[in-house]
Amino acid sequence: MLNYWAENQNWAKLTPWLGFITIVMLFWTFSPVDTMFWALINIPLYLFHQTEEHYWPGGFKDYFNRVVNRLPEGDEALTDEKVFWINIILVWLAFLIFGLLCIVNIGFGLLIVIFSLMNCATHIYTGIKYREWNPGQVMASLQFIASIYGAYVITAKGISHPMTWWISSVLFSILVHAILFKFVMGKK
Repeated sequence: MLNYWAENQNWAKLTPWLGFITIVMLFWTFSPVDTMFWALINIPLYLFHQTEEHYWPGGFKDYFNRVVNRLPEGDEALTDEKVFWINIILVWLAFLIFGLLCIVNIGFGLLIVIFSLMNCATHIYTGIKYREWNPGQVMASLQFIASIYGAYVITAKGISHPMTWWISSVLFSILVHAILFKFVMGKK
């Protein structure tokens, strides 16, 4: 069953629907003037980002293997299985947990925002470096702008001890991205 969802990124066929459902729930529950709205906006935006990366128009795995890693056709550092686990564990599960933790402390929303900003920055940087669109770049650019504003709102209106939350969020996001990079670059 898991092989079916991993193969050809079949899991990504759910992302536009989940993105639509979560954006409707977000607007149903919160207003854009609420700090919680800006803490959670990256959840549906990230689902739409995953749609662009892996479903429509898709192609992130191949782009990463051919352009970024310069691997010959048939060689893969990033496999369907790795794409599946990265996106289900590091995005869907982590964002669900941190989204729920926002109820306890809005600072966890800053963590979602900073993680998203780092991911968006990699897409924007890659687009500039290779002077071409990469799968996920359009949504990453829009998400980057929303994330900067979200970080401002959360910092200005939502959290106590903002410097502690910023340092913790940045360090956590760097650590996760470093582990992710090591995982992606490892053997099959």
